[in-house]
Amino acid sequence: MSQTMRWALSLLVATSVGGCYHKSQSTTGPDTPPAAVNGSPVASPTPIPTPAAIGCGLPPGGGSGAGCPYQVGVFTEDVNRAIAEAQNEHPELFDFNDGYGQLSWRVLNRKKYYDVVKYNLERMGYCAAHDEEEIGVKNDNRFNEQFQIMSSFGYSRWGAGSYRATCWPPWF
Repeated sequence: MSQTMRWALSLLVATSVGGCYHKSQSTTGPDTPPAAVNGSPVASPTPIPTPAAIGCGLPPGGGSGAGCPYQVGVFTEDVNRAIAEAQNEHPELFDFNDGYGQLSWRVLNRKKYYDVVKYNLERMGYCAAHDEEEIGVKNDNRFNEQFQIMSSFGYSRWGAGSYRATCWPPWF
């Protein structure tokens, strides 16, 4: 994967999980020598290495997303794990006093919930995409599975009940 593609993927991930943007107030440019402190020059900061790419890195699958049959979800356990990790790592997204038990808790921020679950799946090596209704998951370009990870009443949905369909070929 090229450096440009890694950078673009890193930027996409940072913005998809609510990453923040901070504009420097510095008046120095890249060619400005470091400022002196007590008469000694200050060393330039060490560049931060680009984070490793996450996700499966596949191009779009070319499918339409229409006519996807209900089969048996093969990614269900990893989707469950991604939801559990979202709850452990981002408890601010859930009301743990309002739920059906296990992973089914009231979701307080729908978009961030979907974004975090998507990110968790990508950390596992999957490609994922969502429209805040369903999340698509794939690890090759033969098919993708669709999951509805939130109920119409606003609770996280997991297990076999979250699986919706398998698209051949993947739509994303």
